[in-house]
Amino acid sequence: MRRAGKPGNDKRESPKFIICSMLENLFGSKTRVKLLNLFFDNSESCFYIRGISREIKENLNSVRREVINLEELEIIKSVPLDSLDLPEIERTKEAREKRKYYQVNKDQLLYNELLNLITRAKILADKELLEKIKLEKGIKLLVLSGIFVGNQRARTDILIMGSVDKNKIKRLIGGLERDLEHPLRYSIMSQSEFNYRNVMTDKFLFEIMESKKIVVLDKRR
Repeated sequence: MRRAGKPGNDKRESPKFIICSMLENLFGSKTRVKLLNLFFDNSESCFYIRGISREIKENLNSVRREVINLEELEIIKSVPLDSLDLPEIERTKEAREKRKYYQVNKDQLLYNELLNLITRAKILADKELLEKIKLEKGIKLLVLSGIFVGNQRARTDILIMGSVDKNKIKRLIGGLERDLEHPLRYSIMSQSEFNYRNVMTDKFLFEIMESKKIVVLDKRR
């Protein structure tokens, strides 16, 4: 007889499981969801099928099938070998192996909508952990950038301003990294450092605050 679990312990009730299931139903398969995350998180990068299989830890044939599907939908596109920044010896090797590279297609009509959907899904899936960070004592500003808004060039993914326990924040962000299966860059500033950088129009801070971002918490006023 199957033993009943404690209320709330069923993984199927977790926000991450629910969101992942929704995306799988929407996009057709777990492999396709992983592929979309990989390509949209790394919009400037190119990938080949065997490398993708290793990266997302999925069966090679499943990856090949879903890559073909995404290319037919024009969500990703093949990239000519000549356009890649590879040493000549590598270029010759790649050509000999007839390796085909793919990249997300930013010209696709629904690119921005798909990017927003994938980004929002990640945030919803990790809402509980974000809430824990948000409720940490001393935080006055919590901003999501970088991976959370599809900006690969951003120099940080999370900006925290306030007087906080850095070790606890590190543990919480470690939980986010495990859930997202992606490393996160984060920056912690005291209020005095933030104010000084703001007055000096510090380039790092200016880029975060003036670029696309998600403000989770703002207690500056």
